[in-house]
Amino acid sequence: MLLAGLGFALPARAEVLRLDHRARLWAHAQALPGLMAEHKVPGLALLLLQAGKPAWSTCLGHGGGPAKKPVTPGTVFELASMSKPVLAWLAMRLVQAGRLQLDRPIVEIIPLPFATPQPGQERITPRMLLSHQSGLPNWRAGGDAAPLLLQAEPGQRFMYSGEGYYLLQQVVERVAGQPLQALAERELFAPQGMASSTFEWRPGLDGRRAFGHDEAGLALPRQDYARANAAYTLYSSLDDYGRFLAAMLRPDMSAAMLVPQVKAGDREPVIRPEPARGRSVHWGLGWVLDDTAGGRIAYHSGTNSTGFRSYCQFAPERGSAWLLLCNGLGGGKLWRHLAATLGDL
Repeated sequence: MLLAGLGFALPARAEVLRLDHRARLWAHAQALPGLMAEHKVPGLALLLLQAGKPAWSTCLGHGGGPAKKPVTPGTVFELASMSKPVLAWLAMRLVQAGRLQLDRPIVEIIPLPFATPQPGQERITPRMLLSHQSGLPNWRAGGDAAPLLLQAEPGQRFMYSGEGYYLLQQVVERVAGQPLQALAERELFAPQGMASSTFEWRPGLDGRRAFGHDEAGLALPRQDYARANAAYTLYSSLDDYGRFLAAMLRPDMSAAMLVPQVKAGDREPVIRPEPARGRSVHWGLGWVLDDTAGGRIAYHSGTNSTGFRSYCQFAPERGSAWLLLCNGLGGGKLWRHLAATLGDL
């Protein structure tokens, strides 16, 4: 079913979707239930933006749990690593305000979390953290109680790091003088009308919250993140994250974030049809960047072991974007299938 209930000025579809695009989207919508069954995904929410505005959406299946409520644009999912671009956006707001310098060593801002000094630690900067060049691992073995060690020389190569984004969160909180949740509320969630978004679980959202599911489609225990971690704890909805993507499509908000910082040598471009097929992968400030014949596409995915998969991409030169939220571990295969066939509209 097509939904026009998104709360941020959803225009008439005919005004923004050409006939060929509507035909393609209808074909994809018809295929979605079969893909959900194949990959054991109980529910999903999909949104397309064109000309910087929401143009088309569909919500299918249920959120799991005893009630199995139908998924809607307001259903709350875990967005996993799609938390990271939100922190990047907040960091860049501080840069624009002159309060954070991208190339200032963070040792001048916060105490470093190393139990013993690490060679090169004094060179780590916000730019390196934003673009995954800090040399930190994704997550340390043994959890927070284990020592944090550099795995590569800072600034020398790409190495995806959740630890790096949590460290950047601490830098941002110190500079802003606020914890992440309060800063996000003030600078992004409240101004953009993202009332269902939070880095720390709020019981008031329980009635709209989806359950995650494993690869067999079985419900997994819910995870109530009491402590904000900008690498993975964002809860949000199709409606809310769509607002964030609409903001990202504004050049004044995203231009500096989409400048390539480092080649991601261990990453392959997302498979898409021409002219959206990626030629090379770089990392910007918070976003993955594919160079394509049709222009640059920025994107990010999200993977939490609690049973959620998410993906979004946007093409700033064309003002287009799409967003997919799934409450099943099979959602990773589903979004890759959509990318390979839908590409960019």
